[in-house]
Amino acid sequence: MTMAGGVFAWDAELMAMPDRTSRGDRAVWSRLGAVALALWWATGFFGVIDLLVGITPLEFPGFEPFVVVETSWGLLFTALVPMPLIAWAVRPVGWVGPQVLAVAAAVMVAGIAATAWGQVLVAVLVAACAGFPRMWRPRPDLSIRRVALSRPFWPVDALVVVGLTAAVVHAWDVLATARTGVKDDDTWYLMHLPMQAGFALAVPAAAAVAVLAMANGVANWWFAIVPPAASAAWFGIVCASHPALLGSVGATAGWCTTAWGMAIAVAVWATGYAQDRAHVTRMITA
Repeated sequence: MTMAGGVFAWDAELMAMPDRTSRGDRAVWSRLGAVALALWWATGFFGVIDLLVGITPLEFPGFEPFVVVETSWGLLFTALVPMPLIAWAVRPVGWVGPQVLAVAAAVMVAGIAATAWGQVLVAVLVAACAGFPRMWRPRPDLSIRRVALSRPFWPVDALVVVGLTAAVVHAWDVLATARTGVKDDDTWYLMHLPMQAGFALAVPAAAAVAVLAMANGVANWWFAIVPPAASAAWFGIVCASHPALLGSVGATAGWCTTAWGMAIAVAVWATGYAQDRAHVTRMITA
């Protein structure tokens, strides 16, 4: 990596090389296994069903008070966990394993904070989904130094920090609410409020991995930001539409959450494509 005009330029040799994570990774059974796990989380763990509660609440009488917590559960187990697995099944790439582990870590932290040991077990199972050996061959190159020291990446870095700060505040508030014994919904004997705290932390954690993938030129980096950005955008809309319900961040914060989701997606795509164009220009003029 070289310094040009005070800005760290992308390593031309790195960018000229094809992403090795997409080479020699044609293990059909591993990829089918990833699809099966994605479908399990989306259906067997009621990801899709809970997501639909927030989309068509009138179709689920009796769940009206839990629309927000159902939505966070649905997004966690429809977008944040299954979508990366499906992406890896379509094309094995280096950001999927780290992103799944980041989501699992967020769920585990919230579960430990809530002393919800069933949720901790779920986090372990989510982490196991990143256990396909070929998901880590070769080891993903996600350099933090490149993101931290290069000025073009600072705006997306700032958005990740803002998202993480807001997520910590919301997770703290949700866990405090859970400790009051308020009536909550459960799935598989797992309460939704502690899982929503995990969802809140998982969104910026997954976005951080997407930023690292973009900055390091990992194949299909553009899709890595879709699960967390879409999750934030939809969760914000549901909260803004149901500001008084259990787990809602309120109308104003809900729209801010939606804006953050859209902003970080646009920022990652714009930054990544700008870096690609700059690299091509340097290669042409060299």
